[in-house]
Amino acid sequence: MPRLLVIDDDTDLRMAVTEYLLSLGYEVHQAAEREEAEALVANYAYSLVITDLSLTALGVEGFDLLRTIANSNARPKLMVMSGHTDSGHRERAKQCGADVFVQKPTPLETLGEVVRTCLSQREQKEL
Repeated sequence: MPRLLVIDDDTDLRMAVTEYLLSLGYEVHQAAEREEAEALVANYAYSLVITDLSLTALGVEGFDLLRTIANSNARPKLMVMSGHTDSGHRERAKQCGADVFVQKPTPLETLGEVVRTCLSQREQKEL
């Protein structure tokens, strides 16, 4: 069963995404901030990490988190889910290791489809 990590400082959004992905049968962990997410990535292998770019009051520290996760030993697929929609944010996220960028708000059903696609691409690469 794929293990996913959802990172967002918006509790309501993080819980809604987590609950939806759990309903689809995934194992899902969650984190509200960078330090918590880094500790989870250090202790668990994830198939997919979904993160916001703006975490806590510090601004767009999500770029640093992307780089850290992209350089981890068991590199998961990386999805950015953000309200920052300009092409500069998208390009920078890609340069930091993001595999896919999803604009907030996104219907949960659409998010589920993107997750399935990311995971199927990961499985194809592992074959």
